[in-house]
Amino acid sequence: MPEASSDQLLPSIKIGEGTTMTFLRNEPYLTRVHVSAEVHNQETLLAPPHWHETHDEFFRIVKGRLEVMIGSNTRIYVPEDGEICIPKGVVHSLRGFIGEETIFEERTEPMDEAKELFFRNLLGSGKQPTNLFMVMQVFYHGDARPSFPGNFHWLENMFVTIVGGYIAPMLGYKLKYESLKRV
Repeated sequence: MPEASSDQLLPSIKIGEGTTMTFLRNEPYLTRVHVSAEVHNQETLLAPPHWHETHDEFFRIVKGRLEVMIGSNTRIYVPEDGEICIPKGVVHSLRGFIGEETIFEERTEPMDEAKELFFRNLLGSGKQPTNLFMVMQVFYHGDARPSFPGNFHWLENMFVTIVGGYIAPMLGYKLKYESLKRV
């Protein structure tokens, strides 16, 4: 599997219509997501319910609003709310608002290359992924698990392992990047 060289790693990637993700360097936050106000359809930012096994996530709204579900609570966050903490193992989702500009930043604890690698493999095509095998393979190699009704972590882990770790490779799916090693 290829390693990403520094000339392959663009500082920003398109992750949907009017939406970009910028990878920040030497800053406290890892990514900055910008959703343009020109997005007037269902392609605005949406991260369905999921959870992370090894990383806590922290978000900070810079501009606009973001609807965030954390566990069983859903609320709309704005810049004045400060940093939003999502502990590992807690189901959460994110949703932007159609026609509204939104900018938010994200970091993780621990802060390592795993999150950037996850985003580059998942969103590198320039649009939200729709292929279950590809998504589950990225989840398997990354730190994300889907949330199923009932929220049985053991079942969600097993699903990702079977579909992303075994079936996807047997069908020929491969990650675009194995590591972000700079050459």
